[in-house]
Amino acid sequence: MVEVSTFERQVQLHLSPNRSATWQQTKFLILGFALFISTIAIAWALVGAWVILPFAGLEVSLLAGIMYAVSKATYQWETVLISQQSITIYRSNGASLRFPRQDTSLYFLTDINKQRLPRLVLQTQLQQFEVGAFLNSDDKQRVHDSLSQAGIAVCSNKWW
Repeated sequence: MVEVSTFERQVQLHLSPNRSATWQQTKFLILGFALFISTIAIAWALVGAWVILPFAGLEVSLLAGIMYAVSKATYQWETVLISQQSITIYRSNGASLRFPRQDTSLYFLTDINKQRLPRLVLQTQLQQFEVGAFLNSDDKQRVHDSLSQAGIAVCSNKWW
């Protein structure tokens, strides 16, 4: 998701991944899977196949771990603040980067074979940073358009 704000001759882009479920909803889904898998495992254990119980527990644990990691990843964000002198990027992990506006270009790198999403890279001679790596293709295009409208020079690896 891309939210664009303009205030006092500054442009702010707040970038966050699209989230279809909250952590509370994810916990309910994990609980539902755990109950379903446990019911099947207990039924097999009652008919004598008790060896299934540790594997069912492992399955539920792995599923819960993966769902937790995916849910946690949807809560990351980046804020890009474009002023007259600089471009500052604030990240959800507490890191921040500052680029001088005059020397910074946006590289819009598209995959020629259309197998990967395009990449948005802010770059100077000394540093580079991929903006919105977690965004989908439409959101990356919106960031591209917003940065272009804000006066950032845009370069592309595709000239045709």
